[in-house]
Amino acid sequence: MIIIEKKVIQHIPVLEIVEEKYKNEKLPLAFFFHGLTNQKEKGLEPGYALATNGMRAVIPDAYRHGERRNEPYAGEPAAEFWSVVMHNIKEFPLIVEDYIKKGLADQNEISVTGLSLGGITTCIALTQFPWIHSAACLMGSPDPIGLSYWALQSHWVEGLPPIDKGKVDALMAPFEPLSLKKHPEAIAHKPFYIWHGTADESVPFQQMEQFVRSVEEEAFAANIHFEISEGAGHKVPYAIFESMAKFLGEEYKH
Repeated sequence: MIIIEKKVIQHIPVLEIVEEKYKNEKLPLAFFFHGLTNQKEKGLEPGYALATNGMRAVIPDAYRHGERRNEPYAGEPAAEFWSVVMHNIKEFPLIVEDYIKKGLADQNEISVTGLSLGGITTCIALTQFPWIHSAACLMGSPDPIGLSYWALQSHWVEGLPPIDKGKVDALMAPFEPLSLKKHPEAIAHKPFYIWHGTADESVPFQQMEQFVRSVEEEAFAANIHFEISEGAGHKVPYAIFESMAKFLGEEYKH
């Protein structure tokens, strides 16, 4: 039986999904980071898929989302999205450490996954935490700087005051060392599942496709599994969650 438990870890509300008979045992720990304007409950489908493939799934509420929606933000409006991503990056290792200290996870068996904003979080996490065992990015981008410039010409800026290129340059400068596009060697033979639909109008398919094509001949990228859905938009089918979870689960059996 798969059980779902609500917890608060390091002041962060999370859902934990795990097979009941393994609840108190050390298991591979798989994080799922939800998308923009969503909340941890939106991760129930991928969390269930991860749990049925032998992992303990943990789905946090992102900063200013879900139970945390009233947390304050006083920064540049155009930078709020990236503030959410950076909170994910700062909080991820804190939650991991909590599970390790409780004897429920091993430092060498940590996966990070997510969709959209969560997929972008996943790509950045790979550049920051070499102990990540495996990862999955669903309709995300490996190029935070390029994504910001693309967003200036997209529906994301509707209702926002105009922002010039100089301000974007300044806001995004700290992301140079966090960009998976700039530091592709960070995947370092890690199993990496990627899915994207070609008709995505919220996070451009082309950025991920270009990244994969640029590294596919490199030895360090041998464990990338790239799935493309022709004509699919910004929504992940449940079959992809199942495919992702099976891919990650099989890697822990090796």
